[in-house]
Amino acid sequence: MAASRESFSVGDIQCVAISDGTFAYPPDWMFSNVPQEQLEDTLRERDLPSNQVVTPYTCLLVKTGKHKVLIDTGAGGLAPTTGDLLKQLQAEGITPEEITTVVLTHGHPDHIGGVLGTDGKPAFPNASYVMSRTQWDFWTSDPDLNSCRLNDHMKELLVNCARNNLSPLKERVELLDGEKEVVPGVYAIPAPGHTPGHIALVLASSKAQLLHMADSVLHPLHLEHPGWRNVFDLNEDDAATTRQRLVDRAAADNASVLAYHFPFPGLGRVINNGTARKWEAANQA
Repeated sequence: MAASRESFSVGDIQCVAISDGTFAYPPDWMFSNVPQEQLEDTLRERDLPSNQVVTPYTCLLVKTGKHKVLIDTGAGGLAPTTGDLLKQLQAEGITPEEITTVVLTHGHPDHIGGVLGTDGKPAFPNASYVMSRTQWDFWTSDPDLNSCRLNDHMKELLVNCARNNLSPLKERVELLDGEKEVVPGVYAIPAPGHTPGHIALVLASSKAQLLHMADSVLHPLHLEHPGWRNVFDLNEDDAATTRQRLVDRAAADNASVLAYHFPFPGLGRVINNGTARKWEAANQA
């Protein structure tokens, strides 16, 4: 059985990567502008299936001082293969009541699917919920998804999930503008493009640093082929600019990196590979 939790530290900050489950995507959703034959050949070269791209949904528990911060909440009951977050927190010895802050990097269903319990109330009753103001305003108004390459059914799923899951948080959400320290040592930084107001995070302690790229990069192949795009980015040009900025920052700082959809636990580094970048998983470092 694949691992579902992985503990590590960033300086004095204790972290646990927690898998909410996995989901299989059509390859052309993850790599929307790549000729089919080229994509199939590339996937086979890496011993990856050519008919689907299976990705984990990796939430991050951050324990620092009196704070227990949860970054993203997984997909909830979106699919039979998702919704493991609460079970894995319990196995880690953490109750929902202990979570003090829930950071939502953006409003896609696989990130906000676990914000509510079965009673429709916030699943983490004592937590404040943090999201960028731009992101919140986008999803709680009348979101324009015309630039998104997803089909109408998927667009409707995104809108309905955001409407149903975010509205109950209205009285307890903290909205961020620009870069901000969420709790000591945990910083939210703007990373727009995937969605308006999408954020990444930086964890910093004792000269150690972790860059949590969230959905700025969806697959390790996007590092090797920065021109490859996906159907989920609402503004492809901004997403590409953000992706390059974060990747360059990670490589320049030699920072540890976590990516939500990379092979679990999504932890590693971005390294130079000639004229391109390459993903080096933590267990390979």
